Amino acid sequence: MTFGAGDGSPEAGVDIMCADADPADAALEARARRLLGLARLRDEHFRRDVMGDGAMTVMLSLFLADRAAIPLTRANLALTNLLDGNEAERVVECLIHAGLVAQTGANPDRRTVGLTPLGSARMRSYISDYPDI
Repeated sequence: MTFGAGDGSPEAGVDIMCADADPADAALEARARRLLGLARLRDEHFRRDVMGDGAMTVMLSLFLADRAAIPLTRANLALTNLLDGNEAERVVECLIHAGLVAQTGANPDRRTVGLTPLGSARMRSYISDYPDI
């Protein structure tokens, strides 16, 4: 479901983990889930404005959604990453400006957000190289 890589739209309700997934891909997904869990644990103990913004948790959420072919809107990202509306908008706009994220759709309420091929490649590289996860 990497945005900009194809013209097909993902189906809703796809299982998060695919039974026939490549073991290397499953390990990569498990690492991403662990990183997201650690970031959320950090947020439980420290105020986000002190310890960093939500860009990495948004990127991890988009990476996992991409792996599961689940479309996410800006509202979904704000809700799942416990961001207020202004912070969610700022984070998504920064990621779009950096070329890591793209938005599709004309209807503002139905626009989905996903990783660009560059964003997906960077996340795969980062997660693969992350030590001890």
